[in-house]
Amino acid sequence: MNPTPDSINHTLGLGSAKKSPLKKYIIIAAVVSMIAGGGWFWIKNQASSKTEYLTAPAVIKELTTTVSATGNLEPTNTIDVGIEVSGTITDVLVDYNDHVRQGQLMARLDTTKLSSAVTSSEAALLRYRANISAAKATLANAKNEYERVHKMYTSTGGNYPSKKEVDEADNALLSAKAGVDAAIAQSAQASAELETHQDNLRKAIVVSPIDGIVLERKVEPGQTVVAAMQTPVLFKMAKSLNTMKVIVSVDEADIGEVKERQTVTFTVDAYPDHRFKGVITQLRLNSVMVNGVVTYDAVVEVPNENLQLRPGMTATAQIITGVLPSALTVPNAALRFTPPLEKDAKEKTAQKSAHTNGKALWILREGKAEKIEVKVGKSDGISTAILGSALKPSDDVIIGIKEH
Repeated sequence: MNPTPDSINHTLGLGSAKKSPLKKYIIIAAVVSMIAGGGWFWIKNQASSKTEYLTAPAVIKELTTTVSATGNLEPTNTIDVGIEVSGTITDVLVDYNDHVRQGQLMARLDTTKLSSAVTSSEAALLRYRANISAAKATLANAKNEYERVHKMYTSTGGNYPSKKEVDEADNALLSAKAGVDAAIAQSAQASAELETHQDNLRKAIVVSPIDGIVLERKVEPGQTVVAAMQTPVLFKMAKSLNTMKVIVSVDEADIGEVKERQTVTFTVDAYPDHRFKGVITQLRLNSVMVNGVVTYDAVVEVPNENLQLRPGMTATAQIITGVLPSALTVPNAALRFTPPLEKDAKEKTAQKSAHTNGKALWILREGKAEKIEVKVGKSDGISTAILGSALKPSDDVIIGIKEH
């Protein structure tokens, strides 16, 4: 039965002249509040019933944790080939990328002056050797005279020859001995000078010290080189490019997880779709500071049989620091999700759980979002391991809300 106007007025107290205006307004306000409250709950229930969540299952899988680093490729063994004598380069016999054998001729200087120095030293040595012979002859004569004078002086009882002549014979013998010593010393000096000039002549011819490949040529025919305080470098060589190394810079915040013998994967700009592999062979203790950031160098040995990798290439590396073979994981997006009405609550929860490595996850059960507290483990940047028993495999974790 539909209510009549009189019944409504009676219910609201409008039909009685005895009702006070204040009471009338109170009753009207109460009715309006009831209608508004009911509308809000209806809107909330409608919105809740229409919310569609994006979910992903919690799965058990192998989780690989990594540390990111960058560096550059270098040959494992490089050698600078220089020249120790000054002069003008007359011939350069190798070029970039040439494979050379140990002892192979690479370049030579103009040897005109060096050859002249050798010839002059040889002549000086011959002259000083002749002086030795002359000095020895003089010594022999002085010795004979010394013996003759002393024998006669003794036989005559000191009467003949005079004491002066005896002293002169003694001094002549000493002088002759000194002459021999001086001639021998001069000859030795000339011999040393000859060896120096001969060595310089040999050094005017540059040969390869190893079997390897020429990476860089820094000299041209006709160029003058000066070997004074520092040896001029003519070529840069690598023993082999079949094995290379990457020097990667590891941030100080990550260095605690990095160890020698760990596997490293990396890409280079030339082959962005190919992942190369290597192994850390050295973790250097010395720190490097760049723009206020402290890093440590790790040396990664890399096979390069097909010679795809070249010196100087920039490598973007991932150092594999650990592998969890059977970890219960969720997408990282699930740990960032919060329903709109729970944002304030999430901030309080984050502050409360910060000391226990705790996080909140939202899972979908029977069509409703349900929050659970979990403890997180390691992450590979895409998925995160969940520790404890709050989450079960195949639970649908909410990662977002569908857009309509």
